[in-house]
Amino acid sequence: MILHAINNKLYEVKLAFLNLIDNCDVIPRYFSTSEQIVSFLKNNPELKFSLAPVPPTATDVELTLISSYLAYGPQFGDVMCGVIRYDPVKQQVLTIGTYANGDIGRIWGG
Repeated sequence: MILHAINNKLYEVKLAFLNLIDNCDVIPRYFSTSEQIVSFLKNNPELKFSLAPVPPTATDVELTLISSYLAYGPQFGDVMCGVIRYDPVKQQVLTIGTYANGDIGRIWGG
């Protein structure tokens, strides 16, 4: 699932745009599933990208109304919008500089 946090609430994103931050020959593109993002990032490990919901307010159900933050994470294949990269050692996508559960600057998945 692609996730986005707004005001300490967690939402599912239906479409996200991945843009490169590091200098590389990777072309920016759209994704609709976390599986697509993880697969793409595995082929570009350690590079930093920006992942944003499209449009920025396009969110679905507020997930934290029916479950908790503990039910979501990269260990379950979820990807949080923000600055992301694939960590080949942990074999998961890390989100850097976003917040989950009110902890700004936390490495989500780290």
